[in-house]
Amino acid sequence: QYILPKLWLTRLAGWGASKRAGWLTKLVIDLFVKYYKVDMTEAQKPDTASYRTFNDFFVRPLRDDVRPLNTDPQILLLPADGESRQL
Repeated sequence: QYILPKLWLTRLAGWGASKRAGWLTKLVIDLFVKYYKVDMTEAQKPDTASYRTFNDFFVRPLRDDVRPLNTDPQILLLPADGESRQL
């Protein structure tokens, strides 16, 4: 935990995620998709080659029919993948 400089590693990761690196960017995205089992059929652009940076991929828009929103005013809506365990 204290051996590596966390701040600099975080900055390096952020810098790398915002770079356009062509085949390297596609490779990183493809590895991420495979490792985390990302369902790319839900994305508006399912081809990983269409994302110029990892950041573009990470905030990719989904198809409108993938995550329908509950319109019930009694329901708290948190429009994000995942779940909230505490408020």
